Amino acid sequence: MLKIWNKIPIKDNKDKLIAIPSCFKFFSPHPYYYLGAPYDENKGIWNLRAEVVKKLKKVNDFLKLRNNTFHLLIYDSWRPLEVQEFMFNRAFIFECARLGINASIKDMEKYPLIKKKVEKFWAYPSFDEKCPPPHSTGGALDITLADKYGNTLDMGSNIDQMDEKSKPDFYNNVEEEEAIMFNDRRNLLKEIMLEFEFVQHPNEWWHFSYGDQLWAWKNKKANALYGKI
Repeated sequence: MLKIWNKIPIKDNKDKLIAIPSCFKFFSPHPYYYLGAPYDENKGIWNLRAEVVKKLKKVNDFLKLRNNTFHLLIYDSWRPLEVQEFMFNRAFIFECARLGINASIKDMEKYPLIKKKVEKFWAYPSFDEKCPPPHSTGGALDITLADKYGNTLDMGSNIDQMDEKSKPDFYNNVEEEEAIMFNDRRNLLKEIMLEFEFVQHPNEWWHFSYGDQLWAWKNKKANALYGKI
């Protein structure tokens, strides 16, 4: 199912896909590679468009000024379509299993409600040039915060957790002490990313992008800057 932002036309500006520099901290091993996702090791795993890396460096510097005890921690970045397909299918199978349904990928169209729930968190692995998954453009990344020792901060839900707790504003107006902490951390991450022109996915506190169709839609741009790469 297409998202509303998939209607935005794409005029790829040919910004290069480059390796994310080692000044950033990364989840290790890469969470999807560890699961067997089909990355081409010759192309590397941690890549983004050059302009996105440039903006991310500014975010990193800005965070040091705001709170020098926290660090950015990159969970995922550019995602080849084959990897998107692998992870989408895996999420579908796991959701079926959670519901006690013994299904295979071939059965996907028999369970439209499960597929719809998966699509809320995982873009459909479309090979249509007009509506690429955000991560397959090189403009999107999944990111969180870590402490000065590299330990992941608790943000109130896990990355890729497929439920309401993953919505960016889930802990707004919740007065419990722990909820306030989660909300403050999410707001800090959102604030520093949006300061440098990233946009946040409406269902995922960890997902930010620049230049893709979601970015263009949120900013009322005539076209997206990045297509599939």
